[in-house]
Amino acid sequence: MKQIFTNFVAIDNKKISKKDIYVEDGKIVEKFEKDNCEIIDCNGLFLFPSFCDLHVHFRDPGFTYKEDLETGSLSALKGGYTTVNLMANTNPIVSSVEIYNDIINRSKKLDLIDIYQSYSITENEDGKTLDHLDFMPKDVKFISDDGHGVDDDYTMYLAMKKAKELSVNMTLHEEVKNLSSIDYRIAEDLMTIRDCYLSYVLNKEIHFSHVSTQGSIKAIEYFKKLGADITCEVTPHHIYFSNRNDLKVNPPIREERDRKALINAIQNNIVDAISTDHAPHSKEDKEKSAPGYIGLESAFAICYKALVETGYISLNKLIDIMSTKPCEILKIKKGKIECGYDADFTLVDLDCEKYIYSVDDIVSKSKNSPYIGETFSTRIKKVFKKGVLKYEYN
Repeated sequence: MKQIFTNFVAIDNKKISKKDIYVEDGKIVEKFEKDNCEIIDCNGLFLFPSFCDLHVHFRDPGFTYKEDLETGSLSALKGGYTTVNLMANTNPIVSSVEIYNDIINRSKKLDLIDIYQSYSITENEDGKTLDHLDFMPKDVKFISDDGHGVDDDYTMYLAMKKAKELSVNMTLHEEVKNLSSIDYRIAEDLMTIRDCYLSYVLNKEIHFSHVSTQGSIKAIEYFKKLGADITCEVTPHHIYFSNRNDLKVNPPIREERDRKALINAIQNNIVDAISTDHAPHSKEDKEKSAPGYIGLESAFAICYKALVETGYISLNKLIDIMSTKPCEILKIKKGKIECGYDADFTLVDLDCEKYIYSVDDIVSKSKNSPYIGETFSTRIKKVFKKGVLKYEYN
């Protein structure tokens, strides 16, 4: 199948272009003859390489009353995403080949987005057992005990060595459990420092999930400058909100100094990715203080409002941390508008009529968004995955 995408303003991590994009069998290619090809008119919209989220919960299996693979995928598409990486804290936890393969196979049958599934660091996230990693499928991109940190220092040391041996990355929730109820700031900072150090001395690549404090981002910056193979992500809610005790999320919404520190780290190339930590909950679960919020559908609008419209960063930079670098961390050929890359494109109206974000805008099975009532002036209009239209705003 040959396609030519035309009539757009294309923006990736480095450039702005109006040149037609040629696609063959789902890949961006050099020019070809225009005979016998599909012409796709983008109607003057902005064209981005589709977004990639390294940290998502689809609650499948075990909690599908909150979300499932299909509704989560549709939610991702509405937000402009064609690639997500799921966390392992489902029920049962993803600690076995059978559970892992079931999720991957069902996602492929849906054929909506590309889904990667994390494997647990410790078996059933028990905080100590690592034997299951010897049987882990070779296509796993990340191991993670997200939901809590690996408290035991010796276990984490062995886990990093094992991950290095298996050539698999780690995405880490940093929280010393016994300290959380006393001082959650120290709980995050202390484990971040430990794992930065272990990464450095063991020469092991790691990725830090939802970094939220000034101390943690400074520790990451310090060890990055030493040469540690470290990447990190921040969430839209941690760069948008501060001093909001009414928003129940883990890690919590921090102080204004932390929010500013995260934005500064984005500006100075310390932050590698924006991830939503999309965490669907039912109304009843949120009323019982379940931590987390959905975020896939609103992420671009919030980040554009918080970072680009304010002048903190360029649109190219936003695409870099929402698409290009997350794809690089996953080691996949997406996230750039270059020959050889997948034709995953998100078309966006950056100057639409302002609208107030409401429950009616949400396609996720869960409606627990902290952004309901916010005013947006951008909208995702179409999403293509490998040249195939997967979403269109009506």
